[in-house]
Amino acid sequence: MSTAATKGIDLFKIAGRSISGWIPSLKAGTDFPIRQPFCSQLEERLLLWLEYHPQVVSYARGDIGPEFASAYRLPIPKHSPFAIGYHFEGKAHDYLPDMVGTLSNGRSFIAEAGMEDDKREDRNLAKAEAARRLARLKQGTFWIGTERTLTRQRHYNLVFLHARRKSFPTFAEIAVTVQEVWPWGEVASVAEVESRLGTRWPAVMLEATIWKLIADAAARGQLLVDLEQFTLDRSLPLALLRPEAAPVVPEALPDTLVPEPVAQMDTPSLEPDPLMPGSTFDASTLDEDLRERFYRNLRAVEQVLAGATQTKVAAESGIPRSTLGHLVKRTREIGQIACVPHGSYKRESTIHPAFQACIRRLYVLPTRLSRVAIREHEEMQQVAAKLSKEMGTTIEIPSYDQVRRAVHRLEEDPDLVALREGAKSSPRARESAESFVLSIPAPALLTQVDEHSLELYVVTPDGIAVTKQVHGAVIVCVKTAAILGAVLSLGPLKEEDYMRLLKQTLEPKDRLVAQADCKHTWPCYGKPAIVFHDRGKIFTSERARQVLVDRLGIITEQAPPYAPSAKGTVEALFRWMTQRFERRLPNTSYGIHDAQAAAEAGGITLEELERCFLQAVVDDYQQAWDELRRQQRCVLWDQAVAQSGVPHYLGTSDDLKLLLMKAINRKSPTQGYHVSVGNRLSFQGRWYVCPGLLSRLQGREFEVYYDRRDIGVVYLFLGGNYVGEAYCPQFMGRRVSEWEARAMRKYDEQQAKLAREQGREARARTQREANQARKRRSTDIRQSEASRQWDRQREDIHPEEVLEQLTNLQARQQPQEKLPPAVPDEEPDRPVRILKVRPLREEPLP
Repeated sequence: MSTAATKGIDLFKIAGRSISGWIPSLKAGTDFPIRQPFCSQLEERLLLWLEYHPQVVSYARGDIGPEFASAYRLPIPKHSPFAIGYHFEGKAHDYLPDMVGTLSNGRSFIAEAGMEDDKREDRNLAKAEAARRLARLKQGTFWIGTERTLTRQRHYNLVFLHARRKSFPTFAEIAVTVQEVWPWGEVASVAEVESRLGTRWPAVMLEATIWKLIADAAARGQLLVDLEQFTLDRSLPLALLRPEAAPVVPEALPDTLVPEPVAQMDTPSLEPDPLMPGSTFDASTLDEDLRERFYRNLRAVEQVLAGATQTKVAAESGIPRSTLGHLVKRTREIGQIACVPHGSYKRESTIHPAFQACIRRLYVLPTRLSRVAIREHEEMQQVAAKLSKEMGTTIEIPSYDQVRRAVHRLEEDPDLVALREGAKSSPRARESAESFVLSIPAPALLTQVDEHSLELYVVTPDGIAVTKQVHGAVIVCVKTAAILGAVLSLGPLKEEDYMRLLKQTLEPKDRLVAQADCKHTWPCYGKPAIVFHDRGKIFTSERARQVLVDRLGIITEQAPPYAPSAKGTVEALFRWMTQRFERRLPNTSYGIHDAQAAAEAGGITLEELERCFLQAVVDDYQQAWDELRRQQRCVLWDQAVAQSGVPHYLGTSDDLKLLLMKAINRKSPTQGYHVSVGNRLSFQGRWYVCPGLLSRLQGREFEVYYDRRDIGVVYLFLGGNYVGEAYCPQFMGRRVSEWEARAMRKYDEQQAKLAREQGREARARTQREANQARKRRSTDIRQSEASRQWDRQREDIHPEEVLEQLTNLQARQQPQEKLPPAVPDEEPDRPVRILKVRPLREEPLP
């Protein structure tokens, strides 16, 4: 029933408003983890359900093709796309299931996930029937997962375990000791087992080993705990079965959606309720229609007063949430009488359906017609003329009041409003932030990451202006609102900045806190289980997927387009960053347009900015009171870690250096770096030295990694192994960022250009004066030659005795020396006495 000509689909293009992403899978039929894509949260739950089903050996997507696999560098599934033929409305179609795989008995299975209401549609029922029939023919299994069967409780527990399955170097050694103190079948909590092991190994490694043993046992079906009822933490009693014991198989997913049970509308009790003041109301006096509505209102109000969420009750009862809130408020004031529908009803429109369709069509036009323009539009007149001709009577155009009421009904549909406004996506339904936050059971289980820009001026230590806009990225824990990592960049964020953020999230921050001179500690670090991000290029790049999903085993979730409300926690953090940090610094550029003057007046260096930023995060934000969670954020983190623990990165520190930016040789990108003459390395226009290391690397290719915040040192890797570092003597051991180095180099080039121009002017003046001297010498020669010629003519003019006399007179004539021009003396060192001018004595006349 498969069709070879059927092409696969692009999952992320059909995701639409759903959350999509990747999970690391250990059941992809390979010896190493393979990332599996999903395009909805129910598909994500189905993937983890299959990952921890003991009878599932391997699974893969059944709806992707070679194009999607090659685009995202995935191994091409053997039978993908797995097309199943079916008939609907008399036509043949092909259906691509979500998952296909193999069970432990060698038989195949087909799995599908989706919302239950969507799966009950006629077309989807036909697809499910075709898949179910094919599975029976092959003696396999067909599963359908919905929001009822794939519960959030079990999903969070599986995410909790999946984040702790990454192995580390000392796991095998510690696991042997753990099995000695925790026999098979014994019920004990993680905290109790950890106390039995003492202090032989670090507590972080002991806890990681215990949780990995539990996660591996859960994948084999040998964990004795109901993941549907209990939340995993350090105090929950657990027991592990022997490896040779029969696996505990979870309840299978259904292969058919049973009809929904008919809800029995029980008449609410009219006995006095202590939560409602006043007497009861006799509903028998109402008409049948009003009575049913009264019972509906009363039932909804009782549920809300009993503790149910208002949003859920409003959705189930079909009452607008604002109306239900008003009913609850009025019932608390005057009693059951507030639930009586006093003439409140929804009147059906009396406008002809043709006019309603025309008004709807005109309403969604991009020109945004007004109500008067809609009523007077030509299409309304054409509809009236057509109806008059068909019905044989004159049909008037609806009045302005009728058009106004029709438009008001259309404005209640958010999809139509978004279409009229030209929005790129329909608005997402708002959810209760409190219920979502409280539903997360462990810290770092769900984190949100995003980037933000700050209007700040930054200069180099020499006072050279670098930038007027600083970019930052933050990763925050949704459960506790604690910041796990925060980085700043003086240029647009790149992949290496995201990697630097992850590196900071995984490492302890004691050194950063000490360098920034913070007054409090920053204990928030660990490996996130889920990283929720938007569609930014730095978050969706191939390198980000390789690092997070493949190497670190982190699940990544991508938000729908144009939905900032999906990242409410990190967006609230950016509001704090703007109001409490950015606009309170002296170097802010908010509302200032003279960049050079502002930078000279209040610009600070990158080192000072990072110190102020870390102090604001540690001493202000982390210590602040969170009104939603009703506690300080640092205290929330400590309490959550003490209760559930947090996974940590336990690999080597050298591997974390690979998260830094990798340098690319611009002249030959396909080749690595080489040692230049003199055992030096040329990098970004500067020389780097390390005599002992670079001499050994002579003639060999190697890779260069560096941190953009400090390019005074670069790290050298040979064949993927860390071999050492090289230093730049030009920086003299100072910390210089890539942006500062670029600004300094640009400033040096400008100064060198000015110096060259001055030298060019000096050389031109020298050449000009040399030419003038040559011209003067030539003039003197010509004048002397002319004088000599005139003197030779004297022999023809004068006799000999006269010539002798003229020669004697010329010899006796002394050349008169010219005095240099008068120059006034400088201020003397001692006072000068000015002599009095005496008048000249007059001689008497004879």
